Amino acid sequence: MRSTLGTPSDIEVDAGSTSILATNRRAPGWGSRSRVASAHVTALGDLDRDRIRELHDAELAWFRAERPKTLQLLARAEAHMPNGTPMTWMASDNDLPVYVDRGDGASFTDVDGHHYVDFNASDMAMFCGHAHPAIVRAVQERVTRSTQFLLPTEESVLVAEELARRYPGQAHWQFTLSASQANTETIRLARAATGRDVVLLFEGHYHGHFEEGLVDLEGGREAPLQRGLSKGVTGRVRISQFNDVAGLRAALAAKDVALVLTEPALTNNIHFLPPERDWHDELRRVTRERGTVLAFDETHTHIVGEGGATGLWGLEPDVVTIGKAVAGGTPMGAYGVSDALAGELDHTKEVATGGTLFGNPLSAAAAVAALTEVLVPEAYEHTTALGGMLADGIDAALRDAGLPWTSYRFGPRAGQWYGPHPRTGADAHAMTDPELTRLLRIWMANRGIWEALPGAGPTVSVPASSAEVDRYLTAYTQLLVALTS
Repeated sequence: MRSTLGTPSDIEVDAGSTSILATNRRAPGWGSRSRVASAHVTALGDLDRDRIRELHDAELAWFRAERPKTLQLLARAEAHMPNGTPMTWMASDNDLPVYVDRGDGASFTDVDGHHYVDFNASDMAMFCGHAHPAIVRAVQERVTRSTQFLLPTEESVLVAEELARRYPGQAHWQFTLSASQANTETIRLARAATGRDVVLLFEGHYHGHFEEGLVDLEGGREAPLQRGLSKGVTGRVRISQFNDVAGLRAALAAKDVALVLTEPALTNNIHFLPPERDWHDELRRVTRERGTVLAFDETHTHIVGEGGATGLWGLEPDVVTIGKAVAGGTPMGAYGVSDALAGELDHTKEVATGGTLFGNPLSAAAAVAALTEVLVPEAYEHTTALGGMLADGIDAALRDAGLPWTSYRFGPRAGQWYGPHPRTGADAHAMTDPELTRLLRIWMANRGIWEALPGAGPTVSVPASSAEVDRYLTAYTQLLVALTS
């Protein structure tokens, strides 16, 4: 079965798709961002769970045996870095976080000399590719003239002009160091503009590591997904279902929601969830009726074209947030606002925004190169074609294996649901499978493919070629044969 995406009205949904009830999604020890569902939820198909575990254990043992330098560095690092890594996610999102030596183009190499084609692209941050010459030149040149003044430089003007061209509904831009911070400032801006506190998100979302972004449904109620959040955070967040217009209207009925923050299509935690026909029209209509600000997080979806999914589908948000690949993997986030909201950012109104390194010339120089020399129309055409090739291959492999899974495609990104096309985040969560995803990632790594993070899907980066896609499909097909034979 295959789902294809052009515009929301073009989405093909398997007529046999049915709604599946969600269950507890927490998976201890796997995914510090709570990106994947509980091990009690499994993929559809007659799969031998013991076989999945046996394959995983054998693959992990092989992987560890081949990487003595990584193991040595992890052991050494544990004296001064918890888990042996500079960030907890690196330990929780991987069975064994390899220490990396270098990256080039569509691939990177670990300290033991193993080479991987990077279909994770650092969770989209490296969509431009590793060490792209244009970005390297821009960063090197800027460093020689210093990297921060806490004052503006012309590079920021160039970035703002280019982003305004790509997103004509958002003519006014501000900069941060990450999309998480851009989303945080968007929430504050919406609260200042509306006088309201509540933020509405959709089940299965991921918008970054800030308080409101770490609340989702647990047992049908809003709950913090990790420890350390303030006790009152769940009172400031409301969770609804993507593609559920009636639920959206009910969630906004009290007129206490400052902001609806969503991706144009949900791309994290739950593999992929596209909008149904007319969903975005209704979302825009209802938010306007209720006086609620609408923001689209394009951090993962801007890879489909110059104007991201907003431009592809003709959407009309009040705010667009973006990060990761916008500066070729150099730390940067940005948010653009409409004319109507721009006045709220006048410095005399004192909205709580800003940071010492925000708007720095080094990030801006990298963004100028990324946006004007790398992320050009030809790059989007190239990666979309390869993404289609990847999706076709996944679809053929699923069909040959006789598995009742469904492939999807979204520009340079592809993948599969472990069942039929989902309609809501609850449906999609119910088809995630941590055990199977663990096996998929370690199997691919042993064959020179660095698979996407749990809950995401493989993405073809700008420097990739059809040879890299063929390599992915060979390893993927071999796994399905091992699972079903």
